[in-house]
Amino acid sequence: MGLLRVNWRHIILHILLIMGGIITAFPFLWMIATSLKGPDEVFSLSFSILPRAWNFNNYPQVFEILPFGRFYLNTIIVTVARTIGQVLICAMAGYAFAKLRFPGKNFLFVAVLAIMMLPSQITLIPNYILLKYIHWIDTYQGLIIPSLFSAFGTFLLRQFFMTLPSEIDDAAKLDGCNPLQTFIHIALPLARPGLVAFAVLVVLWSWNDFLWPLIITNSTNMQMLSVGISYFQNPHVTNYALIMAAASLTILPIMIIFIISQRLIIEGITMTGLKM
Repeated sequence: MGLLRVNWRHIILHILLIMGGIITAFPFLWMIATSLKGPDEVFSLSFSILPRAWNFNNYPQVFEILPFGRFYLNTIIVTVARTIGQVLICAMAGYAFAKLRFPGKNFLFVAVLAIMMLPSQITLIPNYILLKYIHWIDTYQGLIIPSLFSAFGTFLLRQFFMTLPSEIDDAAKLDGCNPLQTFIHIALPLARPGLVAFAVLVVLWSWNDFLWPLIITNSTNMQMLSVGISYFQNPHVTNYALIMAAASLTILPIMIIFIISQRLIIEGITMTGLKM
């Protein structure tokens, strides 16, 4: 009876997980199905998940109506630059807080934690005014440089570096390594799961960033995908099939990245909680 009870628990658990997966995946399936419908079918009163007439012309029209390829290029450039910059800066800061000793270390770390408590909207106006004075409005510099530091990333990687045994640092010192050499040749390779997990989180955040690109850019050629999709809306008539097609093209790279790196994401996030 005990074995039967355990099996029933597993069955119920799997049923709940399958139901949760279906509920989670349904909006994405609805988005893809809508992107393959015609304008008349989108507003049809009869409920239908799959399109009655498959319309693949919505995807080429996305690139014909607007410079969607330019939106893609801008988003890739900004996302790659932000990811590389945040991973490098936060890794160095996290390693310093975890392994090095210097005056004011605890005070600075508390200040970093305090930044996490502030809403990001607080810094929008000061950042905009500053970039306006240095003529970085509507530029790649304006999109990238204000986002090169992350308090959350510093905290996350600091927790990960704290899981590394201190004996490794002692052995490196005995071999004649300075702190920079220890960081590059020993700490970074061992922290690969944490770095990958944080990098994927930065990619997800940067790819979906909407508010800052909306504020800092003026011209269509500098827009990112998150802002560019809004151009498909019309004050009088909105073609939701085109919007869903653009959204499907936008989300495709993120889904591929997440599927490829999901094991490292789980491993990296889990290992950061082993030692506080």
